[in-house]
Amino acid sequence: MNHQQTQPLEPLGHQADIDALRRRVADLEAQRDSYAQLFAQAPVGYFILNREGRIRTANLMGAAMVGETPEALRGRNFTHFVAEEAGMAFAELLRRVFATPLKQTCRLRLARSRPKRLHVRIEALADENNDECFAALIDISEKQRAEQALAESEYNLAKAQAMTHVGSWSFDPATGEVRASTELLRILRLRPEETTQEAFARVVHPADYDNVMAHLRMGVEQGKTYEIEHRLQFEDGTLRWVYSIVEPSLNIAGQVIKLYGTTQDITQRKQAEVDLRNKTNELQTIFDSIGDGITVYDQDGRVQHHNAISPLLFPRETLQGKPCREIFHPEDDAAPESCPVERALRGERVDTSLVLTGEGRQPRYLDISATPIRDAQGLKNRALVFFRDVSEKRMQEMHLIQTEKMSSIGVLATGIAHEINNPLTSVAGCAEALLRRFRDEPELRQDVRLDVFPHYLEVIVRESYRCKDIIDHLLSFSRRSDGNAVKVDINLVLLEILELLRYQSNFRKIRILTDLQTDLPRVSGDPSGLRQVFMNLLVNACQAIEEHGLVDVRTEKADEDQIRVVIRDTGCGVAQPMLDRIWEPFFTTKEVGQGVGLGLALTYNIVKRHGGEIQLESRVGEGSRFTVLLPAWRGETR
Repeated sequence: MNHQQTQPLEPLGHQADIDALRRRVADLEAQRDSYAQLFAQAPVGYFILNREGRIRTANLMGAAMVGETPEALRGRNFTHFVAEEAGMAFAELLRRVFATPLKQTCRLRLARSRPKRLHVRIEALADENNDECFAALIDISEKQRAEQALAESEYNLAKAQAMTHVGSWSFDPATGEVRASTELLRILRLRPEETTQEAFARVVHPADYDNVMAHLRMGVEQGKTYEIEHRLQFEDGTLRWVYSIVEPSLNIAGQVIKLYGTTQDITQRKQAEVDLRNKTNELQTIFDSIGDGITVYDQDGRVQHHNAISPLLFPRETLQGKPCREIFHPEDDAAPESCPVERALRGERVDTSLVLTGEGRQPRYLDISATPIRDAQGLKNRALVFFRDVSEKRMQEMHLIQTEKMSSIGVLATGIAHEINNPLTSVAGCAEALLRRFRDEPELRQDVRLDVFPHYLEVIVRESYRCKDIIDHLLSFSRRSDGNAVKVDINLVLLEILELLRYQSNFRKIRILTDLQTDLPRVSGDPSGLRQVFMNLLVNACQAIEEHGLVDVRTEKADEDQIRVVIRDTGCGVAQPMLDRIWEPFFTTKEVGQGVGLGLALTYNIVKRHGGEIQLESRVGEGSRFTVLLPAWRGETR
């Protein structure tokens, strides 16, 4: 039998393995394609480099980073695409990659001609054979620029804080963590490791500590922004002033999660404020010490400042904000051309005068000087106005004018008295001659027509001698002294003056009583000056009595060395505040034309010149009492 040789049949399971293997290969190829696609399209640049840094392959992103295509990069050295200043860093990276199995990282800048620089972080790892390395390039340009901007910002902030002496800080109430800027630590004189609550509290001045902590608690508990100024005290005893602004950061529930603050060293400002206050006080003191009223008007003609004298002259008109029309043109709302303030605001210097009148008060005379205060930019001027009260000066001038008039009248009266004296002597002599003829010729007395002639002639003789006697007293009183001291009978001087006053019609209602000690010692002095003293005192006493009244004149021996003359009146008296000024020149309570204010001043000086004393006692409504003490002539009583 002829058997045919046959091949063994394959097991059925072997075909299934082949199919599975094919599917697996297909899956691997698909997976490889996916990875290749992922490698090529990844948003991170991938490079495979050999030990020398030559590029074996690169994905699309890597090629785009260096500005080439993947095909053009094969075989080229990656160093060509690294910025010149980063070449050493890249060489060091390659050395470390192939020297250790661990991943190595560095940052560098790529060299490309584009507007913006490209900064990358390279992460590289060698393969199992240590022949190649896989390098991933991540674009960190934006981050680098942000970090650089942040660094510049922090640098600028630090510089700005250093220049302005402002430090910044934050406080976390939950953890108690405190963060502070370098400038704040410099202000507080603390080291970085001393950035703690306790260190901060330690430098707060003890007197300000409670206030600072109370504000801090308010910021934490109430979430309120606050500002505070306080002092710092350091171990060496020095003090500094700081100013802080604190703002809270709140969560959605309104709870404070952090406090942010800025603290500025304001020591120089505080010292400047103290110096400014001292200077201001000094200038204000000088301002107020000036005897004239001073007012500063702003560019709108309203009161801006004034010294202490201005309200005394104008209590309401110089209040702050009051317009210039309150003083200078109250009847016109619009400022006239003559207003000194308005003229000063236009740049003029003005000197003028002002008379203040009011019902029931004496006129007040003011000299006004208005000067422009020029603006530094020349845009808006202010006005500086001086008010000088010259009322007393004007009154003195009027008194002096009146004195000159009286002096001229006195000279004229003396001359007239000389001229009248001789005719009166002739009149009296003729009248006496006619009387003798009537006595010597009896037949004249028998003539009925001449019955009254003797009586008329006696009246003429009597009145003529009376006028002559008045003129003699007047001439004696007005006679100029030669300045030599002689023995003077004070009683005789007083009688002469009383004789003159007795003929004054204004004083006829006044009763004058005299009590003159007969054995009074003589005094050594100037008769004319003493007549002036007692004439002034007696005239003042009579003028103080408006209608009926009494003037009492008394002389006596005060002691062995002095005589006393007392002149008392029942007139109006002198108020207590005026007693201290009664001896001042030109001080008078009389109206212009009734007195010049020189009488008592001259009286005081004459008495002092004679080595005597004069005193005044007075009460309003009760009268005055003048007491004059004069030294007696030594060694003689009569």
